[in-house]
Amino acid sequence: MKKYIFLLLAAFVAISCNQGNKESKESLDLSENENLKLQIYYFHLTNRCVTCNSIENNVKELLKTEYKNELEEGIIAFESLNLDDKENKDLAERFEAFGASLHLVSINDGEEEDHDLTNFAFSYSRTQPEEFKDGLKETIDELIN
Repeated sequence: MKKYIFLLLAAFVAISCNQGNKESKESLDLSENENLKLQIYYFHLTNRCVTCNSIENNVKELLKTEYKNELEEGIIAFESLNLDDKENKDLAERFEAFGASLHLVSINDGEEEDHDLTNFAFSYSRTQPEEFKDGLKETIDELIN
């Protein structure tokens, strides 16, 4: 019986924390800041698992240590958005974010492109945080240069 309860709980966590990998090219009207090259969105639910918390914490730590100037200059922006808050509903629907997810939206010549790093984040953030930060840094560097 305990085995079935554990399996049911594991399935619930997987469903509530993860979602499919789909790209969105729909315009987000990020043109308000002419310096902005990369908008990072971390979507989450009110109740979060350890991995969900590690993703946000590792992203913030990387941005604070490696991209302080880019944040101050508005080249990179980061938002953590609770999916349970109604004001985040439209943006969450654009990205099909039904659970925790990490999206990097690059802006080049007015064109926006979504880079969904959700699967990568869930694979590495909690268990291999340095690999997660290294991979995220490599992706960010490619997108802003």
